Amino acid sequence: MSSKYKILIVDDEPLNIELLSVYLRDTYDILTAYNGKDALEKVQNESPDLILLDVMMPNMNGYDVCRTIRKEFKMDFTPIIMVTALTGKADHQKGIDVGADEFLKKPVGKFELDKKITSLLRIKKMHDDLLTEKNTAYHYLDYVGVLVVVLDLDYRILRINKKGIDLLGYSSEKLIDREWIESFVPISSVNDVRNHYDGLASGTIKPYRQHEFPVIINTGEERLFRWYDSPLLDNAGNTTAILISGEDITEIKKAEKQLKEYAVQLERSNDLKELFTDIMRHDLVNPLSLVKSFTELLSEMESDDYKKELLENINEATGKLISMVDDAAHLAKLESVDDINFVKINIYSIMADVVNGFMNQVHDKNIGLKIQAEKECYAVANPMIERVFVNLLSNSIKYSPQGSTVIIDIVDMVDKWKISFIDQGDGIPDASKASVFERFKRLHKVDIRGTGIGLAIVKRIIDLHKGHVAVDDNPEGKGSIFWLTLKKDI
Repeated sequence: MSSKYKILIVDDEPLNIELLSVYLRDTYDILTAYNGKDALEKVQNESPDLILLDVMMPNMNGYDVCRTIRKEFKMDFTPIIMVTALTGKADHQKGIDVGADEFLKKPVGKFELDKKITSLLRIKKMHDDLLTEKNTAYHYLDYVGVLVVVLDLDYRILRINKKGIDLLGYSSEKLIDREWIESFVPISSVNDVRNHYDGLASGTIKPYRQHEFPVIINTGEERLFRWYDSPLLDNAGNTTAILISGEDITEIKKAEKQLKEYAVQLERSNDLKELFTDIMRHDLVNPLSLVKSFTELLSEMESDDYKKELLENINEATGKLISMVDDAAHLAKLESVDDINFVKINIYSIMADVVNGFMNQVHDKNIGLKIQAEKECYAVANPMIERVFVNLLSNSIKYSPQGSTVIIDIVDMVDKWKISFIDQGDGIPDASKASVFERFKRLHKVDIRGTGIGLAIVKRIIDLHKGHVAVDDNPEGKGSIFWLTLKKDI
């Protein structure tokens, strides 16, 4: 395929065509026509890059050919040079009126011909390049995910991308040249939108300033858009059009509203949760404590063994109920906390105090209890870690058989401490290990009654410490090892 420009030479004199062809054939591809009708067929079928057009031809003169090319064929940017023996001003003006770009006087000289053709083809190339860039830009605009519209200074639609057509729900033919504000902006927003566009056109409003207003689509529904607009300027800096681009945020705004409503409900729910926690801790524990105190007093005064046994059962049940309420309230508080403060603590010292608090239970079950650790094991922790030690040691003692041994092992793991509570109880099935730290999960339902909350409290406190907690089988026979990690104070 030839890369040369195509030039159409139109003249009813074959010798004139032959002369111009000799001048040009080494540089250009040459097309020829000997009358106006033939010339118009060549223009339609061959799309020449430039036309050398004789004026005086029979049946259809050069003026008529030029007028048809410009008006009917809509070929505004194909250069047309009229080659004529007519030199009057009226003849030249007539040629300009029908769309001619240049004039050459017969007989044509080669130098002048080359100069005119080169100049006009250079201008045509610049136009073609700009048109290509424009078409490429419009092509890309069709595939962006936002509505893009070009408005003239009367705010009529000059161009709209495919996304915009889809969002508005109209065909391209029904959108082009429609007045944007009157057609698509709700009455309540018309003044604000018009003032915004006027400000963009005059330069009093900065481009790309975000704003929001709704648009009415073909169904009559209002859709809210977030807009980023800018003026389009010519080489002299004058505004020639306005480019508006909008993103449909209707669903986003609905979601934001629902999220805000949910946040309010959640805050109210948290307030109710705090209220319920306070009620449990004060309004329930206080009367239960009174019941326990009076039961203990009656038990001391009672001499009948049967009645004394009943009072002791009441006292034990009340104590467990107080413990359950306290655990539930404590867990509720922990679940509303995201951050805690840390201090330097000696794990061994705290553990020794915890062990002393269980010595009566240890003696009652004839259980051996050992701490395997250095006397100084410093960690970074919150004082609430003591409750973790209390819960895990309580479980180890509770689920250990008479005469067995419970071991507390504290091991240095370079950057952290691993603290293990080792018992010789029944152990925990593998299928239950993953859920044992969930609240209200209590695996031993026979003989021993528990609240099912203690291990959930342990898990929550260790999570707040960014540590780990888990349970393994005791490799020294039956039983379990509940272990946790705490960051060392280095």
